[in-house]
Amino acid sequence: MGKKGYFATLFVLLLLVFFLFPASSGEERFLVPQQVLDLQTPGSLEFSRNSGRTFAFSLGRYFGYFTNDLDLSYAASSDFGVAIGDEAFINYSKVPGILDIQDSLGEGRAIIETTGYPVIEQNRVVVLSEDYISLFDLDGNQFWKKEILSFVTSLSIIDDLVLIGFLDGSCELISDSGETVLNYRPGGSRIEAVYSVAVSPDGQTIALISGLDPQRFVILEKRKNEYKPVHHFELNFQYRRTVDMFFSSDSSKVFFENPQGINVYNVMSQELKTIGGSGRLENIFVDEESGFFSMMLKEENYAALRVLTPTNRSLLERDIPGEDFYFRKEGDNYYIGFNSKLMFLKMENL
Repeated sequence: MGKKGYFATLFVLLLLVFFLFPASSGEERFLVPQQVLDLQTPGSLEFSRNSGRTFAFSLGRYFGYFTNDLDLSYAASSDFGVAIGDEAFINYSKVPGILDIQDSLGEGRAIIETTGYPVIEQNRVVVLSEDYISLFDLDGNQFWKKEILSFVTSLSIIDDLVLIGFLDGSCELISDSGETVLNYRPGGSRIEAVYSVAVSPDGQTIALISGLDPQRFVILEKRKNEYKPVHHFELNFQYRRTVDMFFSSDSSKVFFENPQGINVYNVMSQELKTIGGSGRLENIFVDEESGFFSMMLKEENYAALRVLTPTNRSLLERDIPGEDFYFRKEGDNYYIGFNSKLMFLKMENL
């Protein structure tokens, strides 16, 4: 066996030790490694252009798409950054004023001639510039362009709605037609600024984190075609930056970070609780059958992978050293990236 094969085998064995033996929890559930890719290895960016379902990833300077079994369908590196979604990406160019939209196989799809910073989400491209914001589809068709008078702090995009938070303490919800569906200012704080916005996948609920002294978590619900504030909490902590916040895929829960853990808001019961783990929330998933929470939290030189029960009991805790991270969960499949390595693991009962 050559040195390359030896080190590859050793690396896989270390992963088996690292993930196959979880922290003691009273549950016989394990993350079992299935496949490992090191994107720095010569030839590792070779891909098959698989036209089936794929998942987007961005890990340091590497990005692309992989299949359910972690086979690369497209992969590349970027010197200037990338905006990426599950169907298309924009590899930032040295050429100003040109945004080249490519599909998940790397084929050209559209060219947008505009200046600004692109964000791809939910099959939409939002372009942020100093004095305006515009919305396009993945074929480069422009839906609208609006002048902005304040700095954009956060965005949330679903289907035909874009929710924007501003530093001046306001937020605006805009439809694909360019209509302003909601223009709202939470208020209630000495310093008015919106630090995070999120709109639920079903479009019925809006969550905001706003203000300083105090900082508040605000919920609006759609009632009779209008969004109305229905609940708010004064938070016992304050962030002076954008706060990572997510809705669950079924729109029933909102997750956002705090210094002591992760806050979970139940939309139906209007209850707010904290579950274990601290750090910036990279991503979080809820298993629809078991209710287990799977999350990745980022600290300065490592990321923490946590799997918790609905009662906040730990099933798995692992700290992963590195600087660049990626996390996605599809059913029992876990896809984890750190530094230049991508792993496919499966949750199993042993």
